[in-house]
Amino acid sequence: MNDTEPNAATSAPHDGKLFAVTQKRLEKFVSLCAKVVVNDHPDLIHDTRVASRRLQEVFRVLFPKPRSNKSRKLVRTLREVRRSLGDCRNLDVTIGLIEKKVTAVTAPRIHESWDLIKNYLAERRALEIPRAREELIRHDIMQFVTRTQSLLQSSSLQTEPEELLQRSLDESFAAWNEALREAMETPEVEQVHALRIAGKRLRYRVELLKDLGRGSTKPQIKALKRLQDELGDWHDRHILLQFVAEFIGRPDFLVSHPDTGRVLLAEMERERRRNDAAVSAILRSAEKTREAWVPASEQI
Repeated sequence: MNDTEPNAATSAPHDGKLFAVTQKRLEKFVSLCAKVVVNDHPDLIHDTRVASRRLQEVFRVLFPKPRSNKSRKLVRTLREVRRSLGDCRNLDVTIGLIEKKVTAVTAPRIHESWDLIKNYLAERRALEIPRAREELIRHDIMQFVTRTQSLLQSSSLQTEPEELLQRSLDESFAAWNEALREAMETPEVEQVHALRIAGKRLRYRVELLKDLGRGSTKPQIKALKRLQDELGDWHDRHILLQFVAEFIGRPDFLVSHPDTGRVLLAEMERERRRNDAAVSAILRSAEKTREAWVPASEQI
């Protein structure tokens, strides 16, 4: 594929607001990456991953398919940054859930069992943070900034911004709608997770409209956020179940700690039933979101 972007001197004028939003999101992402290298607070890790997704969706709008090698590399870097921090984020969320359980329970055996897992995950996190930081450093964020700014300066929109935005929203909504259809037909973990990811992409593109001040997007953003919160809770419990299974599945654990094992197996079963019930509620919420959706053409 040709790796050369259009020359600004011969192309249509840039859309000032769209490129200004891109610059703002770039600054946010880079700032958070720098902070995460020296500060491992869970909120910083979460915010860095969110900033990477928001910037990625701008790139997808500015550089629609077929994309050049340069723009694809930028998107790939953002994905890799998220993956670098993904395990840390999962550990943070799970530790947070367990802390709530430890605070809520009164039975000593249950309290002790959750405490054991919490300490186990805290040790895992202490090992994971240095690895994640090493990966972040290898990504060379400064080079990423240089490549992004160079690409933006040498590029201009070959299609009107309004058309690009409408097309991207239509495509994103179609992908989300298809993910919903598949989740309703087969409400398994893989399909529900795919609906969650498609919803993130759709939400961040709608938020792009809000940042550009083009049309009222509050109802759509509110509905998508509410749905994403439900999906996020479902996902967090799913990760919790995986970590508990890993913890009690260690060699000889159940033989050496039968009482703790029985407690945790019972807790796992309760969480599993709760998550299974949540899927039905999530799909009902998603259907309501779809029914209330206003076509993208009315949002621009």
